[in-house]
Amino acid sequence: MNFSITGFAYLFLSSAVGLIIYRVFQYWRKEKDIISKLWLYISSIFWLFVFTNAIGGLFFATNLAFLRFTINFGVFLQTLAFSMMSYFSVYIKLKNKISPWWGFFPVFILGMITTYLTIITPFSPFLESSGAINWGFSVGYSLVSILRMFLFLVVFIPAIFVFLEQFNKSQDIYTKRKTFGFIFLLLFVIIGASFDFIFINILKLDAIWRDVAFIFANIVFLIVLILNQRGFSLEKK
Repeated sequence: MNFSITGFAYLFLSSAVGLIIYRVFQYWRKEKDIISKLWLYISSIFWLFVFTNAIGGLFFATNLAFLRFTINFGVFLQTLAFSMMSYFSVYIKLKNKISPWWGFFPVFILGMITTYLTIITPFSPFLESSGAINWGFSVGYSLVSILRMFLFLVVFIPAIFVFLEQFNKSQDIYTKRKTFGFIFLLLFVIIGASFDFIFINILKLDAIWRDVAFIFANIVFLIVLILNQRGFSLEKK
């Protein structure tokens, strides 16, 4: 059995996302509204995406079929999460004008097209001597990368502005810390996606740098989450 640094990077990330799910679950137990439920679903789907990659990298690092499955299944999971995020943004900003499903279905359709293109595009993942998984994407995968990056931006940027508006308007410390956590999370994902899609797939940097960046970013993210939670706990006393 061959392990990979990629698997450990995603396992580390899954622990950070698990902490997020715990925080969102607490938020849902307190609010019991559609917003908290949506973000509980979104964070859980994202954790499943990360954990699937961790399993593939830890136990199936040399299994071509399973590694291909992790990518294809991951794009589908991202489609579900992005569709819910788009639903959220429309619900918050335009719920009195249009149905939030107008945010959900366009993103879902584009995501399913991206999923289909990912499945039919040939790529051959392999374990590099550095211990990182090279996904072996062909030149044709650049179109899929662009579509996936487009989905990230078209979904995450509106959500960030929604949370920024809530952060600026709120006078409640609980709401400010909650929205700050969501903003930081979304920026964290955008930066990670940009590094993976642009620097790795387009600039063709060694895969090990992706894993090093993930691990470093996870450490920073965990520190911010812990400090944010600690500060909130102290102010509640």
